[in-house]
Amino acid sequence: MKQSKFFIILTAIFLFLISSCAPKPTKKVPIEFEAGQKYFHRVCANCHGVDALGKNTKAPGLIDPEYLPENFSDEEFYQQIVEGSKKMPSQRNKVSDPEIKEIIKYLRYSQKIADLVVEEDDPENDDEE
Repeated sequence: MKQSKFFIILTAIFLFLISSCAPKPTKKVPIEFEAGQKYFHRVCANCHGVDALGKNTKAPGLIDPEYLPENFSDEEFYQQIVEGSKKMPSQRNKVSDPEIKEIIKYLRYSQKIADLVVEEDDPENDDEE
């Protein structure tokens, strides 16, 4: 009986330590994006960085023009999370469909407030060179 209690306590400590290792968000978001922020930081932030910025991480930051809706759709985000890719393993066993939708909603909000602008070639500037 003492061994099983010890094992339960040890398991609880281990699970607490694992959950506390995920990077914590640095930005406050409106309440409707908090769930997505929480899921993102639990599942994605270890690779994509705090607040999805990707600084000094093994995976790209997602607050980047490359991942704006016109370049990377919500469906592509969903498929990437569920199926994975050559560089990213599937995260299907870590998040549910509703959690994935919240993550995508949070990412889109974060991109919007970052005020990302996709720079296009400006023909007027080409003449000045």
